[in-house]
Amino acid sequence: MSTLKPSNTGGVGDTRDGTASNGTVSLYYVIDHSTLDRADAVPLLLINGLGSPLVSYEPGLVATLTGRGFDVVRFDNRDVGKSTRFDDHTERGVAAYSIADMANDAVAVLDAVGWSEAVVVGQSMGGMIAQQLTIDHPARVRALVSLMSASGERGFGMPTKEAMATLLTPAPAEPDAWLEHRVSSEKIWASPDLWDEAWVRAKGKTLLDHGVDPAGTARQFRSIQSSGSRDEGLAGVETPTLVIHGSADTLIQPDGGRHVADVVPGAHYVEIEGMGHDLPPALWGRVAGEISEFIDQN
Repeated sequence: MSTLKPSNTGGVGDTRDGTASNGTVSLYYVIDHSTLDRADAVPLLLINGLGSPLVSYEPGLVATLTGRGFDVVRFDNRDVGKSTRFDDHTERGVAAYSIADMANDAVAVLDAVGWSEAVVVGQSMGGMIAQQLTIDHPARVRALVSLMSASGERGFGMPTKEAMATLLTPAPAEPDAWLEHRVSSEKIWASPDLWDEAWVRAKGKTLLDHGVDPAGTARQFRSIQSSGSRDEGLAGVETPTLVIHGSADTLIQPDGGRHVADVVPGAHYVEIEGMGHDLPPALWGRVAGEISEFIDQN
């Protein structure tokens, strides 16, 4: 079910929020409408990465997309932000849910906003969810954009040793300590020439204010670990697919993206020189432009 609430007077470029339901799981979402001709707007669903609430896709990036004619929906994955949180009743290492369950959450959001299909853009873990969504529900995906992600096939897209050690270090629950942990972690896999501690710190504060949960992040991580390879399913995908990866990504190294593009028939691969495992403002125009151009051609 959906409850839409206008946050302004409506019209071109307006923003609304609501909740979708997948069984007992409630999913908070926000929709920002195209600032161009609404009749020609292209629906675009953004799926977040590990432990990241919907505000991880910043207003400036969203405005770049709406300015290119997209209606943009962002949502909090389960276990983060304003969506349903689980608990730690599962045994250590046993997932409370799967990537496929999270793909079904995305379907619930599409249903709630009344979209029969959408361009689906997933970043990192969000790319894994987007891939599974395309495999399981191909009719709902107009085009797949897998951003800085991997297929789950062993040996591809592995972190560097330093990035892996950081990834496996639990984030503190205390807010100030969590923020410091985030800043130090981001520096390890950020775009090296675009590192801006003030931006990273401000974004981290925005994530905290919206809602983060280190225990929920751990549960999401277990879902990644338990969901296995998507190669077999991806090999049968007929949906137009764009794979974007950064050459400087140390968290999911570029061979992860290249492998996804190799597996999906006809996929288009773009490697952005100097981009790490982040989306700094300097790259918003490039990423939005690649997506927009790909959709125009497909």
